[in-house]
Amino acid sequence: MPIYPIYPCCYCPIGDPSDPCSNSVKVSCNRFLDYIEKLSKYKSHNILIKELKDLITIKGGKQS
Repeated sequence: MPIYPIYPCCYCPIGDPSDPCSNSVKVSCNRFLDYIEKLSKYKSHNILIKELKDLITIKGGKQS
């Protein structure tokens, strides 16, 4: 069973867990980027791929 790091928005002192930041804000959030790095380290590939797809979509300007 894979290990999943705790999603950083759950304990963020800046945002509201019931209304998380948009993906465009997450791109510059150190906590979120550390989370992405941990996903890679723990080999949680299915979640990592989903998160990266979301970030790429925002970076490419194609918000859905």
